Amino acid sequence: MAISNHAVQLAGAFVGGGLALGGGAIGAAVGDGLAGSATIAGVARQPEAQGRLFSIFLLTVGLVEAMYF
Repeated sequence: MAISNHAVQLAGAFVGGGLALGGGAIGAAVGDGLAGSATIAGVARQPEAQGRLFSIFLLTVGLVEAMYF
């Protein structure tokens, strides 16, 4: 049973798409983690700015996730 050229191209497309989506998900997770750690550090340094920092954090996480999808 010979593997057709179309089957190889289709398999390569699926593997490439999976790797691209996986890489994007990892990048978004790293971005969310960096934003979260910066927010925690900011609140630890200046607790009275918690509300403002949290709203900026939510905006940043929303933008990071929107860029992925």
